Amino acid sequence: MFWSIATALAGFAPGYRTLLAARTAVGIGEASFGTVSPGLLADFFPREWRGRVLSWFYLAIPVGSALGYLLGGGAQHRPPQHRDRQRNGGGYMSRVKLLNFISVFVLLFFSTAYADTYIPIDSLLYNDFRLLEAEGLITTSQLATLPISRLEGARLTAEALNNAATGNSPRIDRILARLQKEFVRELDNDKTACLKPDTANLQYVYSDGKSFFAQKNRDGVEVRRGNSAFLDLTSRFDSRYVGLVVKPELNIYDDTTQFTLKKAYLLANVDREEFMVGKESAWWGPGQNGSILLSTNAEPLTTLKISNSGPYFPFGIGVRGTFFITQLENDRKDVRRPILHGIRLDFKPTSFIEFGLSRTAMFGGKGRKEDFATFARSFFVVGENDPGEPGDQRAGYDVKIVLPWRPQPATLYLDAAGEDQRHSLPSKWFYLYGIYLPRVLSLSRLELWGEYAANYDSTYPGVWYTHHVYTQGYTYNERIIGHYIGSDAKDLFLQSRYNFDAATVTVSYERLQKLFPVNFTRENYQVTVLKQLTDETRLTFSAGYSREASKNIMTQIALRHEF
Repeated sequence: MFWSIATALAGFAPGYRTLLAARTAVGIGEASFGTVSPGLLADFFPREWRGRVLSWFYLAIPVGSALGYLLGGGAQHRPPQHRDRQRNGGGYMSRVKLLNFISVFVLLFFSTAYADTYIPIDSLLYNDFRLLEAEGLITTSQLATLPISRLEGARLTAEALNNAATGNSPRIDRILARLQKEFVRELDNDKTACLKPDTANLQYVYSDGKSFFAQKNRDGVEVRRGNSAFLDLTSRFDSRYVGLVVKPELNIYDDTTQFTLKKAYLLANVDREEFMVGKESAWWGPGQNGSILLSTNAEPLTTLKISNSGPYFPFGIGVRGTFFITQLENDRKDVRRPILHGIRLDFKPTSFIEFGLSRTAMFGGKGRKEDFATFARSFFVVGENDPGEPGDQRAGYDVKIVLPWRPQPATLYLDAAGEDQRHSLPSKWFYLYGIYLPRVLSLSRLELWGEYAANYDSTYPGVWYTHHVYTQGYTYNERIIGHYIGSDAKDLFLQSRYNFDAATVTVSYERLQKLFPVNFTRENYQVTVLKQLTDETRLTFSAGYSREASKNIMTQIALRHEF
């Protein structure tokens, strides 16, 4: 592993000294690799396997060397029209960097990796986990960074089952039974290869106009005026070494039809670390109606991500970490294909307090530096607001307090982030406050939830999600990557949910006030009824009325089947 990472770093060396250090590390790795590996292989495999394993091991060295000459020559050969790009840091070196990343990723897959996949962010399973957390049945969950893996979902399910006492409400018993059925493979430690469809969704939407509220948190999917229909099928492959998820989606409008690959990723675990490459949604923060830095408002990013859904517990403190890096779209109106990266740390020092630190930054793009030194300046926040600054950034913190008080449990949370830097700390703040009640006193079927977000600063109007270099802002395909309310806004969201035996009814109200450059208010009222037709199939009907630039009525009918 040390050797492979050093090889990858050599591709990013900006000068002689860093290249020398990386190559020296490669030499140390090679010297250790050749002498220690045969003995380790002899320990790891039984006698009848050793001859075959050692033959593959010694064959890999000459075959890899030969492929290096072939692939390296192909990467170096470029048509004349691309030579200018090569001189500016693209071309050959960008291919070498990509191959280095792929090599490290493949090594992780086939060394100590095992398979896993994520629980989709729109899954109702997260509502179950939040309720069990608020009721005190789960004490080690860290749900401010989503998605979590299915293995982590199974771990939380096992914890809830272990903490469940007799005499729980019928609703909690139903939730526990549902989770136990959902994660039966993971709970049984079943790692046999399995390819199967996971979920199928069919949704019909009618809208009088292109409603603002209809667009929020839909993974960038557009709801247009008139009739819209959406069909998607998610398939999942689980094996010993790698998990694969693919989600194609068909969008049908009155005047056109679009086919997109909404999600597709590979995921493998090494111990608790997750290595993902591909296209998947992300959500950073305890908020449920919106998130400041990363949300499902924009189309899922195609990223390389390293994380751990299952927390480590040094000194009894739950710790999770996430790092990702991606490249944004080519057809931006400001700087084409800038690089976006982010890092987040979650801590849970006690069973009822959880807090996180988050930061995202944008740098590079066509005509701007993308070398390792620029990345390091962006990563370590060096030179912000100076001439020649590496790029754009925003950072913040969040806190969640769980109060599993038996008469009235509750969850309180705060999410805060700064758009700019002042004296090495974030400034120009965006605040989000929330409260969740899993029940109201003895009314175990009633849930209440409220959230308030505000980022208006009269001293610095128009600052959030904007930048003087990346003038298209903190967007991907023209959708804000963070909170959908944008800049200079105040938003109040209230929701109640009642769980009948036959169906679940949700009523919500939202009031959004924009304060710059024009002061106006939007309101939205919505009623949703969810009916579980069978254990695997549910039907959802939703009707909404919004007062925006003009009044708008929207209806949705959705059918979802889980295989």
